[in-house]
Formats: sequence, C-alpha cells, structure tokens
Amino acid sequence: MIAWALVFISTLAASANAFTATATASAPASHRTSAPPNTYPSPPPNCDFSAGEWEQRCELSVSYRIAHMEGWGMNIFNHITLKVKGSELLEDGPHFLLNDYGQGFDEVTASSLLKVTLDGSQVPHSQGRVFKPGYVLHAALHEGREDVHAIWHCHQLESTAICQTTTGLLPLSQEATFALAKGVSHHPYEGSVNSLDEQPRFLQSLGPKNKVLMLEDHGPLVVGSRLEEAFSTMWFLTRACQYQVRAMSCVGGDLSRINIPTEEIEKEMNDRADKFDEAPTIMVQRDGVEEEVVEKHDTEALMFHCARRAAEREFGAKNIYV
Repeated sequence: MIAWALVFISTLAASANAFTATATASAPASHRTSAPPNTYPSPPPNCDFSAGEWEQRCELSVSYRIAHMEGWGMNIFNHITLKVKGSELLEDGPHFLLNDYGQGFDEVTASSLLKVTLDGSQVPHSQGRVFKPGYVLHAALHEGREDVHAIWHCHQLESTAICQTTTGLLPLSQEATFALAKGVSHHPYEGSVNSLDEQPRFLQSLGPKNKVLMLEDHGPLVVGSRLEEAFSTMWFLTRACQYQVRAMSCVGGDLSRINIPTEEIEKEMNDRADKFDEAPTIMVQRDGVEEEVVEKHDTEALMFHCARRAAEREFGAKNIYV
C-alpha cells in the first residue's frame, strides 16, 4: 500500500510539472491526468504469453468479471474483445482476444481467453471453443477500424429494449448525453450474426468515427481505443436506457409526456458535457509568472479502475489473473 501511494504521489507530481510546461499566458491549458497505474500481476512461470499480452489478458479478464457484476452477462453468450498490441504487424494479424465459448463471464480468467485471427482461427497455444457469431461481428470491426482496439457487446435488458424501438436513445439524461456524444449508429437485424456476408454492412453501419452501434432487435455494441473507453461508454449507455425505459413506462409510452429537451437546451447539454472531466482551475508558476491551468481528469480510466477494484474484491484477484 505504501509503495503504491508513493507511485501515485510521484504521478501527481509529474502531472503538476506537466501543467507548468503546457500552460500559456493567453488561455488556460488542459492536461489529462493519469489514473492510478496498472498493477496487474506478472506472468506466471513458463507462460506462453509475452508480458505485454499477459497484461492485456488481465485487463480483459477482469472486464468480463465487471460485466457480470453489472448484469451485462447472458449465460455463455456475448463477447468483449481486445486487439493484441503489435499483432497487426504479423502476417496473419491482427489477432484479438475473446472468451472461450461455454464459460460464463464470471468464470473467465487471463489464461482461459482465446487468441484468434480475423478469420476465427486460433493462434498456436490457444485452445477452446470459438463462437462463430462472436468472431464474425468483432473481426469485421477490428479489421475495418484501425482506431478500434476494444469492443464491448451485451444484451443488457433495457438497452436491448431500446434497440427494439424506432425511438432510439433520447437525450433525457446526463448519461444519455455522454453516450450520444460518442456517436450512435444503427444496424438493421438480419438474424443470428453467423454470416460472413454481413461483415461489411456492420462496418458501413458503424461508420468511420462513431463509437456506439445499436444492433436493432439484438443489443448494444460499443467500440473504443481502449477497454476503459468501451466500458465507460457502455456504462453510460445502459444507464441512460434504464432511465428511458422507466420514464416511458411511467407515461404509457406517450412521448408528449416526456421532458425531451429543446434543441437549444440539448446544445447546452452537449457543451457542458465537453467540460465534464474538468477540475477547478488551478494556478501554477511558469518562469516566475502565475498562470491558470485547467486539469482534466481521465474519467474513463477512473471509472474502469473503480469497477476493477469491486470485481477483485468480489472474486479475488488470484481467481481472475491466472
């Protein structure tokens, strides 16, 4: 605990130095602070995975445990995937990690994760069951969007219910505002996701920049540059859908009785959401001159670490990172 605290204090000190280096006299500077450093255990002896891949496996395995605790699991179905760093340089790359079909989200461990190519073939040392709908959907987005490193898909009840309506996600809450800001796309239902022919249509529906794909009559999917982003987006999205379903139930589905914001208010909501991560302005010294700096928290990482700590308390770290 003391060692961790010293690392954290040094991180804060480094951040303060960065504030001084990036501040300007004409306008406040923004600086994204570091979240607590990753402290995943080292790979076990005689491990087949590199240290980098082992850390990714730890991060993904605890993501499955987090999803279970959030109620985003569905028996043995649904997937969270993570692109293996550097695998895009390999002849058969990129590779990505996903769960072994047959395991519940609360059973996934770092070593049980499968590593597959874009065609669903398992990379040597990976042994398990690959669920075709999982790799068909996730491989399409991992291949088609270079910025996508993590994909989180679930059938959470209220968000799936919203996927079954033509209303879609409405800007009724702060949580909805954050989810909508990621860019929301829709994809029509074609049946079970086991047809390779549908892959280009998934990519086309998501588009080049959006991070949320509402699979109609199926469920929500979010993509991110890292697992922290995918988790926080899914968290805001599912919470917003829970509010919306309950609000619509209260008024019998009559949208005229729902407080839908005007365009003017919605614009103000979006403007404020852009500054959601900001901390109070602080004053720093640079070359003897006092200047204003706006600290910007890494909310995505802070949310993920909070959920990770809860999962480790619930399941025990030694039962996840094995």
